[in-house]
Amino acid sequence: MNKISFFLLSAALAFLIAKGAYSQDGTLTLSSLFGTNQILVVGESYGQSESADFLAKTVAEYIAEGNCLVVGLEIPSDQQEALDSAMRGKVSISDVEIDNVIDHDSYREMLVSFSDQIIAGKCLSVYAINPPSSILVTKDAWMEQEVVKIINDKPVVLLVGNKHAVKDYNSTDDESSKLLTQRLRARSFGVASVLQHWMPGLCGTKTVKLYDTTTDAKSKIYVKAAIGELSAAMPEKVSMVSDGVLVWSCERITVKEVDTEVGDVTNRKLIIDVSKYEVVERDEDVLKKIRWGIKHEYPIVGMSMDEAREAMGEPDKIEKADNVEQWTYRCSDEDGFDYDCYVLRFLDGSLVKFNDSE
Repeated sequence: MNKISFFLLSAALAFLIAKGAYSQDGTLTLSSLFGTNQILVVGESYGQSESADFLAKTVAEYIAEGNCLVVGLEIPSDQQEALDSAMRGKVSISDVEIDNVIDHDSYREMLVSFSDQIIAGKCLSVYAINPPSSILVTKDAWMEQEVVKIINDKPVVLLVGNKHAVKDYNSTDDESSKLLTQRLRARSFGVASVLQHWMPGLCGTKTVKLYDTTTDAKSKIYVKAAIGELSAAMPEKVSMVSDGVLVWSCERITVKEVDTEVGDVTNRKLIIDVSKYEVVERDEDVLKKIRWGIKHEYPIVGMSMDEAREAMGEPDKIEKADNVEQWTYRCSDEDGFDYDCYVLRFLDGSLVKFNDSE
């Protein structure tokens, strides 16, 4: 790349990074997602920074307008006392124990944002609704009971894994198989459900678009990708699965490149390969998580490539660009529907980010 191209590309990168982790349409608010419902269930793929950033921002905007709000999170419910203390600024956010699969820097930053709002006197309360690891129980049944406890006259937003946000699917009559959102709807609560899906690509700024499942034909594709194996039992109408799906993708910008030898000028659409990487020091706490990941066949930030292979096996696809490497693992559901279930991203041989669509 010549000097002129390098300068233009560097300027574009600086612009993207300055904008932050994501950008969104100003009409995409909690109020618009709630509609007339009391409960909003937001599904996510664990480990995605944009999800926590999005909730932190929209919650702050919502309560800044004088609204009250209750937030329920996939934090073990035996951590409620520590969470309450952290929200009031009595202890550090790091004192709250969160499952490794869910925990990441942006999730902690979201908790800091909630704490700031509560300390400032805003009408916000935060609850831990996940079952403790010491208790053997059906997860969705436990979360249902915890959510019912916190429902009063205030609107409630829940951030949970995508499958727990599914409104309905062709499940059996076995009550133990019912998912959280199904259970809440069965209690006659007004419940809105929004899933999230991440398009492939590494970039500094991701944009988000809401696809309405009643009007957008593409929503069916994204909903199937978001819920993975559950898509095998999807009802005929995708609106029965969720009310919408938030789709995250890399923002495209025009980059002008000049070939100094022939003088040609071309405009190209490029996706900038810069990501908000999470680089961790391999201290004993991280090594403990890595050992857990290898044992349970799950990726952990900080893993070396050899450790990732030991945990996950050989990837189905490897993409390389300079010191960045991306591994994709493919999964199949019972009907043979293939999808990208794990995407691992390495920087200088260390796992810095991953997507989990399981």
